[in-house]
Amino acid sequence: MGFQSESIISAASQKFGVIDFTRWQAIRWQWYSYVTYPTAGTSELNFFGQVAGQAGVTLQDTNLPKAGSFGQTHFQLKSISTDIQLLSNNDDGFTLANQVAGTADPLIANIDNFTLASDFLNGFVQAGVLEFSVGARPFATIPKPFQYAPPPGNPLDYNNSYVNQIGAVPSTGTPVVAGIPWVTQTKRRDNVYFVDPNILIEAEQQFNVKLSYPSGFVPVIANSLVNNSTNPLKIGVIFDGLLLRPVQ
Repeated sequence: MGFQSESIISAASQKFGVIDFTRWQAIRWQWYSYVTYPTAGTSELNFFGQVAGQAGVTLQDTNLPKAGSFGQTHFQLKSISTDIQLLSNNDDGFTLANQVAGTADPLIANIDNFTLASDFLNGFVQAGVLEFSVGARPFATIPKPFQYAPPPGNPLDYNNSYVNQIGAVPSTGTPVVAGIPWVTQTKRRDNVYFVDPNILIEAEQQFNVKLSYPSGFVPVIANSLVNNSTNPLKIGVIFDGLLLRPVQ
């Protein structure tokens, strides 16, 4: 019994004309697209709609060759995952030591807006619907995608040694919590959203990926850490699968 990728290439050859099977190859590949999540929230965000070099978009934002399609290559989609990035994770945005800028006293009243942990626990991560469609046909609808379609495994996951440490305000000596719970997306490889059976997206076929918040805008809680210009919050969608292309 052959691999599924071989069957897909054979089917493509029948549909698109005579293809020399030995001149095609299937390689493992990931397509990704990152966009800025506005601090005021939004009703909808679209992914894979731009290519690097357009409107300030760089290769770090997307590796798509053509807006809304994979160009002259076929793609066998195996899994969908999401990712959250902060441009400048100053003082460790996930586990900030909660100190007021310019002072030595820990921040007590406004602990939430200085750490992304609040957004993971009570913000946009807890809402939203991710929709993936090819042409006009929907193929995947994922509620709370940042929870149920987390990023693939990462060997650089770190644990924080400052979780829930008890310290004292230097000026008063009052005991306070000097750290907060360490929160991020799970990075276990088996927790991504698997597409089963796999979906074949053919060359030049248009597709659409959008994230919507039907219940309304969800503003960024960590607004003292995040802003749209110098320290934007980036959210991404990652397609993992097999790229089917002619041998160069």
